[in-house]
Amino acid sequence: MAKSERTPMLEQFMTIKGRHPDAVLFYRMGDFYEMFYDDAQIASEVLGLRLTSRAHGKKSAKIPLAGFPYHQLDNYLTKMVDAGHKVVIVEQVEDPKLAKGLVKRDVVQIVTAGTNTAAVDREDAGMKRIAALVSHDGMYGYAWANVATGEFSSGEFTKEELKVISGYIAPVEIVIPESDKDIITEALVGDQPPQLSKLVDWVWEASFARKTLIDHFTTIGLKGFGLEGYELATCAAGALIYYLQSNLHTNPMHLTSLSRSTISGKLLIEPATRRNLELVDSISGNKNATLFAVIDKTVTSAGRRLLYSWMMEPLSIKDLIEERHDAVKETIERKEISNSIRETLRKSGDLQRYLARLATRRGSARDLVAIRETLSTIPSYKDLLSDCQSLKLSALCNLLGELQQLRQLLEESLVDEPPLLTTEGRMIRDGYHTEIDELRKISQSGRSWIDEYVLSERKKIGIPRLKISFNRVFGYYIEVSKTQIEKVPDYYIRKQTLVSAERFVTPELQEYEERLLGAEEKISTLESKLFVGLVEKTLKYSVELQENARVLAELDVLFSLGVLAIEENYSRPVMSENEELFLSDSRHPVVERLLPPGETFVPNDLELGTDDQRILIITGPNMAGKSTYLRQVALSVILAQMGSFVPAKAARIGIVDKLFTRIGAHDNLAGGESTFLIEMQETALILHNATNRFLVLIDEVGRCTSTFDGLSLAWSIVEYLHETQNLKPRTLFATHFHEMTDLEKYLSGVKNRNISVREYADKVVFLRKIIPGGCDKSFGIHVAQMAGLPPAVIGRAKEVMQNLEANDLTPGEFSGHMPRNYEDAPIDSEEHAEDRIDNTSQRLPKRRVSQLSLFDPAETRMRELLKNVDPNTITPIEALQLIASLKDELEH
Repeated sequence: MAKSERTPMLEQFMTIKGRHPDAVLFYRMGDFYEMFYDDAQIASEVLGLRLTSRAHGKKSAKIPLAGFPYHQLDNYLTKMVDAGHKVVIVEQVEDPKLAKGLVKRDVVQIVTAGTNTAAVDREDAGMKRIAALVSHDGMYGYAWANVATGEFSSGEFTKEELKVISGYIAPVEIVIPESDKDIITEALVGDQPPQLSKLVDWVWEASFARKTLIDHFTTIGLKGFGLEGYELATCAAGALIYYLQSNLHTNPMHLTSLSRSTISGKLLIEPATRRNLELVDSISGNKNATLFAVIDKTVTSAGRRLLYSWMMEPLSIKDLIEERHDAVKETIERKEISNSIRETLRKSGDLQRYLARLATRRGSARDLVAIRETLSTIPSYKDLLSDCQSLKLSALCNLLGELQQLRQLLEESLVDEPPLLTTEGRMIRDGYHTEIDELRKISQSGRSWIDEYVLSERKKIGIPRLKISFNRVFGYYIEVSKTQIEKVPDYYIRKQTLVSAERFVTPELQEYEERLLGAEEKISTLESKLFVGLVEKTLKYSVELQENARVLAELDVLFSLGVLAIEENYSRPVMSENEELFLSDSRHPVVERLLPPGETFVPNDLELGTDDQRILIITGPNMAGKSTYLRQVALSVILAQMGSFVPAKAARIGIVDKLFTRIGAHDNLAGGESTFLIEMQETALILHNATNRFLVLIDEVGRCTSTFDGLSLAWSIVEYLHETQNLKPRTLFATHFHEMTDLEKYLSGVKNRNISVREYADKVVFLRKIIPGGCDKSFGIHVAQMAGLPPAVIGRAKEVMQNLEANDLTPGEFSGHMPRNYEDAPIDSEEHAEDRIDNTSQRLPKRRVSQLSLFDPAETRMRELLKNVDPNTITPIEALQLIASLKDELEH
């Protein structure tokens, strides 16, 4: 459409759109948000809106159009952002009543995945972070924040550390320098790639970033945040604050502090390990089949978010872990206090979210009242915690601030149940503001006058059902039914005709209407101004309120862990600085919770970490529980080091610095990575990084390739873990290669364990018990039979197995063709098996397997013969005899 053909309104739209070509514009027009052109097409598809068209200009063609009522903004905004779009909100920034010509409009907010303040109330909003990433000389500055909670952290990391941190943070949006095209690949961790946003390079300059942070926090420097000397961390944090300010079009005052993040003092868990252990996401898709779902006994949203953080980032400092254990122990022992604290927590609100809404101009008087009510509970906490003995609970009690001045201000100013919208008035309490009180008297007297006027008019003109009503179009009016029209006096002024009635006004009624509505409009204006003032005064207490929010969240977590320990029969672990891992009657916290009624989990023990027991080779049939055993050990370590008790009768846990797992099979076909390649990549990560302070859990390495390749790799990996100096991590190595049990004979730190089974009547029963020794069978055919494979397949598999065990391979019915009666063949009758073979016209002869076993007895005997031979002293006759003996071994 030519520019001259556009209406002024459309010109205004196109001007703003030109500044934000990559975003969808929600353009405010009266009581609706409208979208035009391509934006309308996108909105129609994503939001399910009806797509229409309209001409804008006398000679213009019709253009696509879609829209929705203004009060539905939050819902549609979140849908659009969740679909991956950036949204620009354009509002009317002047009163239409005062506008001369076109109403002025401008951008009031740019909404992206990480800056969507409309999603603050969503349950998952506390987990949705936005990050900023910058790099230099192989190091990375990485900052992240959450607009829903006020969380804000920054740090400097190596490439490997970044992957761990980014996997935990899991940002929904990452901001990067405009000129850096490759940096983002280092932070793309996880199945859901974040939204990418670029920011001009000068914003990332150290001096500008430092000034941005100092201005935001109104400090004289950054020393108090631990960022002095950490230029990359400062650059990332400053750029992130600038981005938030630019998008929100306001200062995010609820980001009251900046913590410097480091991997020091934390149990590091690789992203693959988090996935393998199903900490928050179940591979099966069952939301209840995760560790977080099982341990979450919190009663507040803030507590739930903190519990998530503790679980995803456990500690590795003994004193700090034991502080948490001491607190949990006290919550268990003092049950009455525990019940009272949890009941009080249920009455407390989410201070972080209230502050977020107020700071981003989305708050209401209800948020202020909720802050007031939460502050009113603080004295109860301080009273209940006053005589606690544990250092952690005592410290939390002292950190709570009652903020009496703020509480008193909010009590005096706000009614108990204010309306949701600040434009509705009725927020300010009677007696707080003199002018509002006077205007309310006028308003109330005006309504009384109207009531009296109705009675007077009914009596004067003789219409007993005459009534006075109000609407926004006509204001106050008198309504008379058609049957009583002849009684209407001459001074009644007709305003509207209906099917069954007529509406009138009188000069007297209009006079009082003006007086009444003028008072109500003034009340609304004054209340809005007072509300803004109360918000500003409340935000001045942001630091103290955020501190209270953190304390209440931590109380919720600690007391919930006490409830967890009682309800699930968990025990306090003994933490140490040595390398011991001891569990008595250990259980898998998730599996035992999900067992069908009537079934009980079979507990198992673990002893690991001594010089003669650093690696456990765990063998046993598929489905017997090897993976479950490995996972329950890992989960016990995570629970212990996050501050929880553990699902065991007793536990002694030497601090683990890093947890590695190689469990489960998955691929990345889109990225060109097969299951086996990913398996080897994860194993390589373990072998390159593990130390004696690490815990390594390896399950079925090598099963995704040929038997001989897989066995060779598994054997070599165990040797490497055992023999390499300064490596020697505590290792559980589950395998279906029962030949691996021979390693116990050669490596002093390797011990065998197997999962006990019982066989009877050609069936196998899994006892789920870990016992000393190795297992020499995999029972794979038994498992296949349990899975329902056809009997003929099971029968033939047994024949092949017998031949393989005899070092022979007999191609039978699968060679050439399948007989017509194959599916009816019995599986256990030797007589019928012979009939099948005899009736197969294309049976091939037996043949020797061409590839020797690693553990061929003949090879072993040959090695022994050669070991005792001295080439310098052997005679020619003795050499000929030796050659004859070796040849005889090969032939037999």
